[in-house]
Amino acid sequence: MKELLKYLKPYRKQCIIGPFCKLMEAILELLLPTLMAYMINDGIMAQDQQLVYRYSFIMIFMVMIGFGFSITCQYQAAKASQGFGTDLRNALFSHITAFSYQDLDYFGTPTLVNRLSNDVNQLQVAVAMLIRLVVRSPFICIGAIIMAMFLDMRLAWILIASVPFIILILYVFIRFTTPMYQQYQKLLDKFSSILDDNFAGIRVIRTFVSKKREQKRFQENVDELQVQMMKVARLSALLNPSTAIVVNGAVVILMYQGILKIQIGDLQPGTIVAFINYASSILLALIAISNLIVIFTKAFASGKRVSEVLRYSPGLVCGNASLQEKDEPIVCFDHVSFSYGKGDAALSDLSFSIRKGESIGIIGGTGAGKTTLISLLCHFYVPTEGRILLYGQDITTLRSSDLLSHVVLVPQVNELFSGTIEENICFGLSNVSKADIEQALSISQAKEFVDELPKGMHTKIERGGANLSGGQKQRLCIARAILRKPDLLILDDASSALDFKSDAALRKALKAMDTQMSRIMISQRVSTLASCDRIIVLDNGEMAGFAPHKVLYDTCEIYHSICESQHVERGIA
Repeated sequence: MKELLKYLKPYRKQCIIGPFCKLMEAILELLLPTLMAYMINDGIMAQDQQLVYRYSFIMIFMVMIGFGFSITCQYQAAKASQGFGTDLRNALFSHITAFSYQDLDYFGTPTLVNRLSNDVNQLQVAVAMLIRLVVRSPFICIGAIIMAMFLDMRLAWILIASVPFIILILYVFIRFTTPMYQQYQKLLDKFSSILDDNFAGIRVIRTFVSKKREQKRFQENVDELQVQMMKVARLSALLNPSTAIVVNGAVVILMYQGILKIQIGDLQPGTIVAFINYASSILLALIAISNLIVIFTKAFASGKRVSEVLRYSPGLVCGNASLQEKDEPIVCFDHVSFSYGKGDAALSDLSFSIRKGESIGIIGGTGAGKTTLISLLCHFYVPTEGRILLYGQDITTLRSSDLLSHVVLVPQVNELFSGTIEENICFGLSNVSKADIEQALSISQAKEFVDELPKGMHTKIERGGANLSGGQKQRLCIARAILRKPDLLILDDASSALDFKSDAALRKALKAMDTQMSRIMISQRVSTLASCDRIIVLDNGEMAGFAPHKVLYDTCEIYHSICESQHVERGIA
């Protein structure tokens, strides 16, 4: 939780001015019942009209001054809380963007979204209440008792006697609600995860007629949330009535004792009115404290969750070295092994090198480690053992910007953003010429369908490319990668949605584009990879072969069986 305080430091002035203004307002509020008592005792009871007017004007003036202090405090609290929330959310987002895929898998997307939104909002509210009420409410409670002591010490003991009971009620509430809120936040993460699954997979759910099953799963989670929240609500519902019973009990005793003292002439009517006002002020302050406890209990749970993310050290640490192009293989895997967490090895002792301008194919069964290999090359994960070299330099020592400007990946999942086709293709780039864009579209076999659109490159794309077919999305993603003119272009099954004609045209265009650009293509189609200079055959994370198509066809049993299953002959290349 300490790491969150540094985000409040830029707002020290607001955190001082705000509580000071609330303190001044509270002082003025505490003086009002005493002035009321003097006005009743010395003015109304003595029928002194001038004194009544004088006290009335003084009280009105104090109320106006108090209002000014209150408005100032509210402004300072809003400025500090919104600024704190903005700075914290930016820092949290920046920290999360440094996470490796493994780190993101550890937390999960739904919980990170919740921590960035809901948890930071809870902390913002806590900061606002900290400035507005943390000083005022306790000061009102203590100040009201002290002012009551000045008026009548014996009656003041009635208010003092109620304090231990109130403290006990607050302690019990805090003790039991904090773990309840923490459990509620965990259930909220699970709820977000279910929503994410359903919205992302709505087409699959409808295709497999699983709507009722998903509704049942959703309802079960909502019921869990409701049960947990009702536990908190039941306990919270007891807080205000419990404190009210104690304070109102004290008021009843005060009135009874006050009436007795008035009857025997030991107490004036104005004094008992002031005591009742002070008791009411204490009650209102306690209600505010009760709400504060609820807010800070939630904020404490949220603060722990946000701090957990901020304290988490990313497993992926990028270096500071710049990439120097040397007369070395563009890529070299040196005895690389990798496993996800504590599971079995996804890749085992891979060693190979790729020359500049060479085209490499990667093939293997499902779960063979093809995408894992590419993820390691792009430094999305860190090898468990061994090194990966780019132009002879360990990629862990390179700046991320240097690595990813030379190595560009088109992943299996095609990600397009809301905006025009042109904006998506030029994503991350500036000052791109129209000729370069058209060339990229032409190579990726996307120019034909883009030109047929009424607005061409200015056609709007819906979020995720919902208004495009799978093949169209793949071609635009390939165009986006080609536009960056990388030294190494990686296509991770990126042409799987293309027809055979478009696939062949794409491979031909890529080969003719730049003889110095190396290419890695992952595919399940032997026909797609057969023309590559060499092909890596993976089997359960191990390299079963690394040679041209014809050599593998003759020497690698696994590759030969894949070719036979796809009716591919030795001479296809």
